[in-house]
Parts: sequence; structure tokens; C-alpha cells
Amino acid sequence: MKQKPGKNGLGALLTLIAIIGILFSLFGIAITWYMKPKIQSTVYLLIDSIDQIMINTEAGIVVLDGALEGAAENLDIISATLENLNSTIDSISVSLGSSADLIGGDLRLTIIDTQTALSSAASSAVLIDNTLRIIAALPLMPDYRPDVPLSISLEQVSESLDDVPQSFLNIEQYIRETDDGMLQLQTDVTQLSSDIRTYENDLVDTRAILTEYDLILDDLREQLSNFRSYTATFLLVVSILSTGSFFLLGIAQVTTLQQAADYRKGETVTVNLSEIQQE
Repeated sequence: MKQKPGKNGLGALLTLIAIIGILFSLFGIAITWYMKPKIQSTVYLLIDSIDQIMINTEAGIVVLDGALEGAAENLDIISATLENLNSTIDSISVSLGSSADLIGGDLRLTIIDTQTALSSAASSAVLIDNTLRIIAALPLMPDYRPDVPLSISLEQVSESLDDVPQSFLNIEQYIRETDDGMLQLQTDVTQLSSDIRTYENDLVDTRAILTEYDLILDDLREQLSNFRSYTATFLLVVSILSTGSFFLLGIAQVTTLQQAADYRKGETVTVNLSEIQQE
């Protein structure tokens, strides 16, 4: 009997591989349970940090929503004020139009009629003055010598009113121009009020978006909270599965050790005498 060459070397190699595999399995199991609490703490820290960021974001959204609410209220007050101003301007415009019609029409015509009446009265006053002078010339009659005769006085009054109709026309023109300016102002105020309403609606839409963001953050925080509560269980299951894998790997190395032992013992081979002689 003799032992085939090379079997001892292969057995030693398999033994070395099996030992390394067993050590690797033990090391893997140890590392798994050593790292589990550290990984769990790191995951908790990461989740808590993200949750704190979300809390700060929600606080910022609350502050921003409050600012937008105040801005919307201020815009609503401004819009209401502009609408009141628009109504006031409209009333003033109507009053100015009526005043212009009154001054440039009725009052001016009244002055002209007054001047006509004064001129007629002055013509009649000439006769009265002449009659009074004739009467005053009679014996025993009082002297009639006024500083300004009645006819002349009436003419002077009529002449003093010559510029009044034109003044009324000028005043009417000024009022008309003011009315045009008020109409332009009313147009500008109306446009500004419309723009303010648009801005206010935009703020309302923005607040609605912020509300949606707040709901999304609440949902994400709830999911993070659930994930945090499941983290310990998840890591435990992963650790158990990892330990089982390493354990099975170690068991497989025991089988390899058994095979290596068989190789190292060698195989018994029966050799015939003729084979020895041939060698």
C-alpha cells in the first residue's frame, strides 16, 4: 500500500480555507451585533434631525402664513378705502358737473338778464331824472341836484357787471377741467382697486399652497415617526438574518474541515507486485 501524492497539500489548503471561513463567520456575527446599536442610534439621530427640520419648516410656514394674512387684511382695507374714494369722487364729479352747468348757464344768464334790466332801468331813469329836474325848476320846489343821476348810477351798476358773465364762463371751464381730472383720478383709482383685489386673491392662493405644504409636512412627520418605531424591529430582523447567514456559512466550513481531514489521512491504494516491478 502507498499514499497518492498531493492529497496532503490539498487537505491543508481546505483546512486553511475552512478555518478562515469559520473565523469570518464568527467575526461577521460579532460585527453584526456590535454595529446594530450604533446603526440604530445613527438612524434615530438622522430621523430626529429630519423631523426637527420639518418642525422648523412648519414654524416658518406658520410665521409666513401669519404675515400673508396680515398683508391680505391690509390690502382688503386699502381696497375698501379705494372703493369709498371712488364713490366719493363719483359724487364730487356729479356735483362739479351740476355746479358747472349752474354757473356757466343759469347764473351767467341771470347776470346778463340783470344787466339788460339795469340798462332798461337806466333808460327809464333818464326820463325820471329829466322830470325831477323840471319839477325842481318850479318855484318853491326842492332842489334836485344829485351827485350822480339815477340813470348814470344804474348804468354804472350795469357796466360793473360786464366782466361777471365771462368770469362765470371761466369758472365753468375750470370746473369742467377739474371734473375731467376727477374722472381721470376715478379711472386710476378704479384700476388700482382692481390691482389690489388681484394681489389679494394671489395672497389667498399662496396661503392655500402653504396650507397644502403644512399638510404634506404633517404626513411626512407621521411617516418618519412610524419608520422610527419600526427601526428597532427592522434592525433586529436584519441582524438575526445576517447571523443566520454567517452561522450557515460556518456550518459549511465544518463540512469543508471534514473533507480536508479526509484528504490529509490519504487514500489506501492496493498495488500489484507486477506494478512495483514495472516502476
